[in-house]
Amino acid sequence: MFRKIGHAFKEAFWGLTHHLAMVTSTANAITITLVLVSVLTVLIANVNQITYDVEDDIQLYVKIEKDVDDKDIATMQSKISRIAGVENVEYSDADAELDRFIAAYGEAGEIYEIYRDDNPLSRVFIVKIAGGYSLAEVSQQISTVDGIDSVDFGGATVEDFVKLLNGTRKVGLIFAGALTLLAVFLIYNTIKITINSRKEEIGIMRLVGATNSYIRAPLVLEGVFIGILGAIIPIVLTIFGYQYIYTSMDGQLVSGILKLLPVFPFTVYVSCFVLAMGIIVGLVGSFLSATRYLRWKR
Repeated sequence: MFRKIGHAFKEAFWGLTHHLAMVTSTANAITITLVLVSVLTVLIANVNQITYDVEDDIQLYVKIEKDVDDKDIATMQSKISRIAGVENVEYSDADAELDRFIAAYGEAGEIYEIYRDDNPLSRVFIVKIAGGYSLAEVSQQISTVDGIDSVDFGGATVEDFVKLLNGTRKVGLIFAGALTLLAVFLIYNTIKITINSRKEEIGIMRLVGATNSYIRAPLVLEGVFIGILGAIIPIVLTIFGYQYIYTSMDGQLVSGILKLLPVFPFTVYVSCFVLAMGIIVGLVGSFLSATRYLRWKR
């Protein structure tokens, strides 16, 4: 068994060194493909994180009508908590809202203490929405509860932003899938050309009793090695490129709300993913090509 494995590796290295121009050309093409896959992976992962952060920070401020008795607050809170999409409901009285308002302005906010005895602010429910639910639809349902004055969540702009992030993620996944298929196609054609150039050698091996699996193994290993070679540069660019972007942007996109994923261990995960993609596309492409040829020439 070890002899067969050693032979497969020896033949694979022989094939790589004797078809260097073709191997280099294919590895370069796969490098470009995997660079794009890496960029899309980084983009999708950060869009995912930003989407979760935005959804996690979105809260509905539900104002309670002035004439609602305090004894009815618990009943209203219970009704809102039973609405589909509502994850948590927190009650905040007028004094707590004034404290929040003053804290938002820091030391300058202390001037608003004069309103403590005649507080103009409303009592509110602070509602957290579960992921995957429409803010507008949940807000509409909450507004139908008796005693609710208004519901504020930032309007259609916030919901449209979340939809934009989700759309970007889906488009990125589609492009990543298409690029992966392209990489498999490149490996497939390279191994096919390699096989055609060695058809006499393969014919001789068959005459002496070599099985298809024995012939296929070095060809599949060649594809795997080409995939690994094609992944080296994308991995280097992923680690150092993302670190540069993260540092230059101070770890955030536009504002502190839209935070980028930390460099480590994120770049390690992406690098492992890119390497795995290189190995998989090399394995699949070469296996399909070798198998098809050997069946055809059986």
